[in-house]
Amino acid sequence: MIFYLHSINGILFKNDRGVIIVRNRLFKLTTFLVGALALVVSVNMAPDAADMLLARGEGDNVVRITNVFSCARGGGSFAVVRNGAPSDAEGYDVVEAEGLTVYVPRVMSFEDDIPRITTFPRRTGARDVGVPNVVRQRAES
Repeated sequence: MIFYLHSINGILFKNDRGVIIVRNRLFKLTTFLVGALALVVSVNMAPDAADMLLARGEGDNVVRITNVFSCARGGGSFAVVRNGAPSDAEGYDVVEAEGLTVYVPRVMSFEDDIPRITTFPRRTGARDVGVPNVVRQRAES
């Protein structure tokens, strides 16, 4: 059995399991605009991070923020940055920074909406490059 309610923005359908389904064009337009506004347009990159990425690159100057997280020696979690383009670039925004092309996953949210790429000491003592200000990963739509 399906119940429905009219609202100013459209029709809300509620099925017998309690699932609400919204059917209207305004909702779809709003969802599209929110997704479009979530594009990353810049990256804050520390100069030492750029130097490290350029030094270990293979001449293509392309890096990606991965969904792999690493712990720093003093605590804290960083999304690791690796050289090379992702195998499927469709789910990424592309940004130029410090002479590098940076692929940023659209499923990630960042404090202040801008990924901050920096170096950090791993627990092993080696230095790596990562993003400390990942807030959460958004569900893919």
